[in-house]
Amino acid sequence: MFRKFWHQMPINNKVRSFAVMVFLMIIVATCFNLYIMRFSMSDFGNILDENLRVQRLLDAIESEDSALHTHMEEHSDRSRQALLKPIEETEYSIRNLPFGYAAIGAERCACTWNIQNAYDHYEAQRDEVLAEEPGSEDHIRKLYEVYSMQRYLSGYARRLLQQTVVSGSRTYTNKVPALRRMPFLLLNVTLAIMIVILNFSRLMTASIAEPVQELSEEARRIAANDFSGGDVELENRDEIGDLGTTFNLMKHATEDYINTLKEKNQMAELLHQEQMDRLATEQLLEQNRMELLKSQINPHFLFNTLNMIGSMAELEEAETTEKMTQALAALFRYNLSTKEQIVPLTMELQIVSEYMYLQKMRFGSRVNYEVDVPGDTDRIRIPSFTLQPLVENAVIHGISKMEQGGTVSVKAEHLAPENGTDRIRLTIRDDGLGMTRKQLAQLMTRLEGTGGEQSAAAGGVSAAGLGIGLGNIYKRVRNLYPDGTFEIWSEEGCGTSILITIPNREEE
Repeated sequence: MFRKFWHQMPINNKVRSFAVMVFLMIIVATCFNLYIMRFSMSDFGNILDENLRVQRLLDAIESEDSALHTHMEEHSDRSRQALLKPIEETEYSIRNLPFGYAAIGAERCACTWNIQNAYDHYEAQRDEVLAEEPGSEDHIRKLYEVYSMQRYLSGYARRLLQQTVVSGSRTYTNKVPALRRMPFLLLNVTLAIMIVILNFSRLMTASIAEPVQELSEEARRIAANDFSGGDVELENRDEIGDLGTTFNLMKHATEDYINTLKEKNQMAELLHQEQMDRLATEQLLEQNRMELLKSQINPHFLFNTLNMIGSMAELEEAETTEKMTQALAALFRYNLSTKEQIVPLTMELQIVSEYMYLQKMRFGSRVNYEVDVPGDTDRIRIPSFTLQPLVENAVIHGISKMEQGGTVSVKAEHLAPENGTDRIRLTIRDDGLGMTRKQLAQLMTRLEGTGGEQSAAAGGVSAAGLGIGLGNIYKRVRNLYPDGTFEIWSEEGCGTSILITIPNREEE
């Protein structure tokens, strides 16, 4: 009955009940120990106190006797003053003697009364002797009477001390059996308190700790995605019982939710695979279209035709036409025949040189071209089709629209190694129209936001006039070199600069 009532009790009431029970047990144990101490020490204290009082009286009487003898021999002020202190001690000790028939018994009471009564006579006789002049026969007689009274008082004091000791011994002897039973009584009380606390602790463990442990083990099993265990069955009808019921409901809901997620993930994987297959098909279709376009151009026919035109120009001694035809043929050959993703910087510079020759033929002295590169351009590897589109953008959108023309410069430089890898910085700059800050911000937003699917041309083009050259290069640099950078600097009226920083890995 009590166990059922205990399991229905709220947790705070259980904790309070346990705390109150422990508190009561502590109070009971404390009171019992105090009672034992009082029982053991009270009478012993009284015995020792009474013995001490009687012994103090005996010492005071003997001190007064010794001081009186000394004064009677010296008759000085110093000896008289020395006598006053033992007298006061004797008077105090007599007044402080235990007295009372019920308290100390008839024999001790009678002895104490005799001492007090005898001291009154002794005190009067002593004071009379001290007041008289010494030397007379009457004074000597009275003095010896005082000495006799002192011996009488001392004898009674010793007798009282003996009676007090005997009385204390008798009291102690009467208490010895009870004192011998005290350890066993204390042990029984301690065992009873421990049994009560242990039973309450077992109830607390069974109603709080064990259910929580069972819930914790089931929670760890669920965290490991194991729902094979049964429902948690608890006897509690308190908050922990409600927690167990809610836990079982959450367990089933979580299992259903995880099964639903697994089904959704399977469907998502199927859809993703379908999308990947469709993208692969589209890429294959686009590749076929490019191959078809290349086959329609027929590069061999184009190269042969351009070479024939160059030969005819040579026969006709048209050197400029011949050189232009050769430059154009080199451009077509590089664009249509190069399959590598990474090429030496020398090849890129050669194609830029051919392209700038054709532009100089078109614009004359309005277009200038400068190159600043290290001597090991064959060992520097950069993505193919990088420099020529950027130079073309600089010419078309930055310089060609200016009446006085301008200069396009290409610079390559080695940077300090990073993580053990050499780095190359490519700078393509023009001093053309440039862009406003707003146009540059729009351009960078489009590049970073779309990953370069579409972007603006390099110099002077507005963010709305997007082309494919800059965006294609931006995308390829970011994809090929995750640790590379692609920066654009531009100011209206001052021109545009594009800085590309990439690692130089010769094995590429």
